Amino acid sequence: MNGNLLLGAASGIVGTIIITLLMYGLKIGGHKLDIPYLLGSRFTDIKNRSKVYTIGFVLHFIAGAAWGAMYILTITAMRVIPNWPVGILWGFAHGIFVGVVMSTMADSHPNIGEGKSIDDPGMLGHRWSELMPYWILGLHVIFGVVTLLTYRFLFNL
Repeated sequence: MNGNLLLGAASGIVGTIIITLLMYGLKIGGHKLDIPYLLGSRFTDIKNRSKVYTIGFVLHFIAGAAWGAMYILTITAMRVIPNWPVGILWGFAHGIFVGVVMSTMADSHPNIGEGKSIDDPGMLGHRWSELMPYWILGLHVIFGVVTLLTYRFLFNL
């Protein structure tokens, strides 16, 4: 089974759109999760919010496209059919990876940490709230399912 990386990247963008909308729903509900802001504030002056969000959204969607292509590359290389159960498994693994990376952000991000403008999220964002690890894992499971279902639809599997 051959995978189409361009369709994988497009599927990853669709998955990113869905989880970004859900993430901002959580933000409206009072949670601190704002990945475009975290990404953008890593690379530009945090006082310029429009620039922070522009860079952050671009990086967030590039990462979503890359993850989508990576899902398809690895799943099809293993000769597994991309479907929603596989999306759950890959999304959960993806969420664990992202949660571990979050625990190291304070070491290199200029605006995260004690006495800085963004609180250190800790492992899976647990320092932001008790439910944050579940939200992070859940959003990535949704990303996996949406990405693989979109890929199946686009590839007519």
